[in-house]
Amino acid sequence: MYPPTLREITIEISNLYSTQTKDKQLNLSMDELLTFYGILITCGYSSVPRRHLHWSVDSDVHNESISDAMRRNRFDEIMASVHVVDNTKITDDPFFKVRPIFSELNQSYKVMPFQEWLSVDESMIPYYGRHGCKQFIRGKPIRFGYKLWSLASSSGYMYHMEPYCGSHTLLPETGLGQGPSVVLGLAEQAQVPQSCKFIHDNLFTSLALLDEMTKRGYGSSGTVRQNRLFDVPFKPQKDFMKLPRGTTEVLTQGEKLLVRWKDSNIVTVATNMEEKYSETSVKRWNKKRRAFDKVQQPKCINRYNEHMGGVDLHDLQVSRYHISIRSKKWWWPIFAWSLNSALVNSHFFYRDVMGGTIDLVTFSRIVAQSLMQRFGTKPLSHGRRSLLAATVEDQARYDKASHWPINTMHRFQRCRRCDKRTTYACEKCKAPLHIECFKIYHGQ
Repeated sequence: MYPPTLREITIEISNLYSTQTKDKQLNLSMDELLTFYGILITCGYSSVPRRHLHWSVDSDVHNESISDAMRRNRFDEIMASVHVVDNTKITDDPFFKVRPIFSELNQSYKVMPFQEWLSVDESMIPYYGRHGCKQFIRGKPIRFGYKLWSLASSSGYMYHMEPYCGSHTLLPETGLGQGPSVVLGLAEQAQVPQSCKFIHDNLFTSLALLDEMTKRGYGSSGTVRQNRLFDVPFKPQKDFMKLPRGTTEVLTQGEKLLVRWKDSNIVTVATNMEEKYSETSVKRWNKKRRAFDKVQQPKCINRYNEHMGGVDLHDLQVSRYHISIRSKKWWWPIFAWSLNSALVNSHFFYRDVMGGTIDLVTFSRIVAQSLMQRFGTKPLSHGRRSLLAATVEDQARYDKASHWPINTMHRFQRCRRCDKRTTYACEKCKAPLHIECFKIYHGQ
């Protein structure tokens, strides 16, 4: 899902960036890059307040798999230089720094056959810094960040995404408005086969969109805003709200079926996938009776509720174990999101095609550990003790209880007091000490 071409681009441009800006050879290799990816994925399900704590020798935060795969300073060098675009080739595209990520992933995601039901919606990559394309969407779980127009299956597999950047958004203009242009553009760019069925919410749905989707051989269904029903002879909303729950109003325009249904609020759905109107029975909670009522619901609304949440499901899976390492670079959240998105798509492929049964966190751990153990290089030694370890040791050093010298049989330990070699150590403190230095060290 994260293609070799994108990895090769990352290696080439990262080495170039290090030479251009730091006048230093990074010499990033494929093994190091894959180990770097493994560490980032690990930080998604095993996070600490600061990333350097993963390499700490303190027992409460030490991560042996990370510290044995790559040295901390080498990780910092790679993270400071990782790039996918040459900075000397700036374009008008606001997302030029990450454009290869979207183009390569959109190609690699097509390895999964298109499912019958597809969902079109907007995704948000959280970002709270400053950027001209940062969006604010009130009422969303992620209110601030970069917005993506996304096409996914109803089960959550992402097929195609396009970042929204105003007039620079790389989607064809159809003259039908922003929402219909997004649906038609995603269908065209993703090369969706005919007979697939699109589900979209009221941001995208219009009667003109359904006509165009019918011409192209696609099924289309979605909720419709009231201000887009210009010439549709529905009852006034005030009169319709007074009717009992479960009341429906059905109109037909050519191959389009328009259904208005009274639930706790008014829901209007337009579809070109049903020739005849039909209903199904559903349960709805009655506050007055404090019990469930059986209500007749139009089948087109039932199908909409069943297949609409594909993009939201993908976003939910990405957010569960998202990479916790942060950076001040504006494009870093997109880079981190791309790894998580590819990981989620890989899990869907493993589950639906390969028949796997493990959950996402287990799948993430297997991928991360496999990358670090296969491509990582274990350092010859670990760094110096932290100030925390020395402070904790001093708490037990002067308590004058159960301190005994033992022979560790290790010849190359340095005495904590005189710094000469010794084979003895304190059984409680684990501090190497000569017998003659034992009492002085413990203040006895």
